[in-house]
Formats: sequence, structure tokens, C-alpha cells
Amino acid sequence: MYQSPHEVRYDGGLRVAVRSTMTAALLAGAFLAVAAVWVSTCGGSVADALACGAPQRTLLALGAPVILLVGAVRAFVRAFGVRGRTQTWWAWQASGWSLIALMVLVAVTGVPVLAGP
Repeated sequence: MYQSPHEVRYDGGLRVAVRSTMTAALLAGAFLAVAAVWVSTCGGSVADALACGAPQRTLLALGAPVILLVGAVRAFVRAFGVRGRTQTWWAWQASGWSLIALMVLVAVTGVPVLAGP
């Protein structure tokens, strides 16, 4: 440990990890909300075939999980990149696992609804 309080160094890694996790989660949430609104307009005879086809709905359904997966991979890369240099590698590990869990939750609940029949 440290011999005196003047030797304590502040490592802002925890704050950066939390900010990165929240950014990925908010981006995925915003994408999911836009996709849900977009898909909700795909009904009846007014539906635009260009925006409501099966490939478009599949891309809209997979967008949020992909954003979360990219955030998780980035967090794991940061965790293994800073391991040994700082004391906050565990924050990046927690960030990656949290984003993976959120990705699975969004994929299981959102993809069937958005991709539709």
C-alpha cells in the first residue's frame, strides 16, 4: 500500500468504465425505442414495403443487441489492456459482463417482437 497520503494517485478508470457502459446502454435503448416506433407503423394497408420488409425488420431487431455486443467487446479489450497497469481492470470486466447480460435480455425480449411474423 501507500506509505503516506501524498503517494495516493487517482485513477479515473472506474468513472470511465461506468460512463462507457452507460453510453452503450443508452445508445442501445435509443435504437430499440426508434426501432419499436418504426415497426409499430408497419401495419395495415398503409405499410411501406421498403421500410417494413423482413430484412429491414430483422436489421432493426438486431441493432440494439449488436450495439451492446460492441460495447462489451470494447470493455473486455480495455480490461485486458489495462490489467497490470492500473487497479481498475475489474471495472472493465464488470462493464463487459453487464453489457453481455443486457444484450442477452434485449435479444430474448426484443428480437421476437421487432422481427415479427
